[in-house]
Amino acid sequence: MRRYPRHDYLEMSEALQHFFVTTIQVDCDDSKYPFRVKDLLDEEKRNLILREQAMQQGLQLGGKGSVAVGTLFAKRYSVFVMSVISAFSLYDTILSIADDDVRFELNGAGGMRYETRLKSSFLEGGDPVQRRSESGLLKKRMLLHLEPVLRAVAVSTGASDKVMWSLVAHNVQQLYERMINDQSIWKTDQRLEQIKEDQSIWLDEQNENAFTFAFELHRFDHPKWQGPPFLIRRYCCLAYQVGSGSHAHAYCNSCPKLDSESRLRKLLQQ
Repeated sequence: MRRYPRHDYLEMSEALQHFFVTTIQVDCDDSKYPFRVKDLLDEEKRNLILREQAMQQGLQLGGKGSVAVGTLFAKRYSVFVMSVISAFSLYDTILSIADDDVRFELNGAGGMRYETRLKSSFLEGGDPVQRRSESGLLKKRMLLHLEPVLRAVAVSTGASDKVMWSLVAHNVQQLYERMINDQSIWKTDQRLEQIKEDQSIWLDEQNENAFTFAFELHRFDHPKWQGPPFLIRRYCCLAYQVGSGSHAHAYCNSCPKLDSESRLRKLLQQ
């Protein structure tokens, strides 16, 4: 593993914390985060975590709103998936996704903060064949990582694992759209080409798993929308079921339940 120039490592660490609430821990044994991903594969521990998450969201596990606990878990956990992708596509770094290394805590509002360790990194401008291989292997490992976790949460909440996968896939695809269409992110032509190549690998439908990140999604199309490409989810995440009264959660900007004019208004208000 190469030793990072200090400014590169700090830039990556700050970016992952700021955009994806993900911390890189040098020694996960010193972690203050209470849960490991492997806890989600244990029924008793999983139900305790999901019940606490449901309470924070004003929902009830095993009752009304239980399905929303599952769909919102998938949407929240996709933030960690995006941190792994960003570390690789922007900083040539592989974060560990081992069940023992990935830890998380609930933030008090039903969301999650994440922590993992640095697995390996390689020099920018290195062997392109090796880089393609590493990107493909990371994608396969992520699929294998996600399948049992989402399946277990689906069993406990009654949520559809297909819907949960689609929510993760939406955020993965939207992330690549954002990276490719913002020059301040990719900065150099070489980095842009690397991001595009990673995108083609991660969104390739050919894989050995039952699920994929390549769900077909529609782009928002409106004559008054001049912003970057914006993808619409295939399924609602049910966030609107969270809270009540003045604290109720409205439809998300990317929700398929929104009509075109309502979506435009929400996007322009961002």
